[in-house]
Amino acid sequence: MGLFGKEQILLILDKYDYKAGDKITGKAQLNLKKPVRARKLEIGLIGKRIDKQSSMALGPMMMKGGKDHSSQSQHSTVYDFKIPLDGEKEYQTGEYSFEIKIPENIHQNNPTLEGNVGKAAGALKMLSGLSSRIDWYVKAELDVPMKLDINKKQKIVIS
Repeated sequence: MGLFGKEQILLILDKYDYKAGDKITGKAQLNLKKPVRARKLEIGLIGKRIDKQSSMALGPMMMKGGKDHSSQSQHSTVYDFKIPLDGEKEYQTGEYSFEIKIPENIHQNNPTLEGNVGKAAGALKMLSGLSSRIDWYVKAELDVPMKLDINKKQKIVIS
C-alpha cells in the first residue's frame, strides 16, 4: 500500500540478493487510477555512493564518532543503467517483465584493498570518522511529460 492508497507501480523481483554477473529478473506492474500519456516506461539499476563524515566535540577538541556528534553525508551516483520496457503511449495497467545483467566488474567503482593494507586502510577510515557504502536499487519509472514522473525503487544487495 502506498502513502496515498494503492501503489501505482509495483516492482516484483525474483530475489533481492545478487552477485556481480547475476541477472536481475522481475516484473513491473502498473496500476494507475486513470490513463496517463507517457513518453516511456523504463527499468534501471542504480548505485548511489554515500560518504559519511562523523565527529563529536569534546572540550576544545573534535573527536570522531560518539553519541553527541555531527555528521555530514555526501551522495553521488556511481552506476546508472536504464533500459526501456515500452515506448510513448497511454498507460494505465499492465505487467512488464524485465531482465538486467549485472556487469562482472560492477565493483570497480568501489575497490577494496586486500590483506594488511586493507585492514590498515579500514582502521584509518574508522579513526577519521569516514565511512562509505554503495546502496543499489532497481527503479521503474514512467516518464510523464509536464508532470511528476511515476516511479518505484526497490533496494537490493550486490555482494
